Amino acid sequence: MGKKRREEKLKKKALKEWEARRPKTFREALRYFPGIFLRTALVMMAAIALILFLAALGLGLAESFWFQLLVYLAFYFLFQRFIMGPLAPPRIK
Repeated sequence: MGKKRREEKLKKKALKEWEARRPKTFREALRYFPGIFLRTALVMMAAIALILFLAALGLGLAESFWFQLLVYLAFYFLFQRFIMGPLAPPRIK
């Protein structure tokens, strides 16, 4: 079996396992909510700390709504796998 075929087989297996453990109903998903909420709060607090630090340094751009929005979005997308925790799909290389 070639290397490429083996990798595809492993990807399919990982996705199938993830589909099996993923919550199927809203009620099953509710038990993950506190963890997701706390992780999101932690990431957003780090973003706020960065914005406050930049504002304290005197960077006028840090007071701009659009800059703050970009910082929040960047932090969210950079730490999305951390935020989603056990609900995140497997990382496929």
